[in-house]
Amino acid sequence: MRRYEKVHSKERPKDIEMTSNAVYLAEDIVPYKETIDGHTLEGYEYTYIEYSKDEYMLHQDAKIASLESELAAAKILLGVE
Repeated sequence: MRRYEKVHSKERPKDIEMTSNAVYLAEDIVPYKETIDGHTLEGYEYTYIEYSKDEYMLHQDAKIASLESELAAAKILLGVE
């Protein structure tokens, strides 16, 4: 996994993009405006994360396991099964 902080782009990036070898995520996307030497630049700032396909599958598996655990705990608190 590679993580790039404060990436700038004129166009809004896609939240997720897949190729045959990798998965790219754009997170925390916010508009930004900056003036340099009298010229105003507008675009987006975001965190860009690059995963290999295998890394992304492991990342998603861990995320699903965490959500399943949270769901089980919520069911216990609600007295549902």
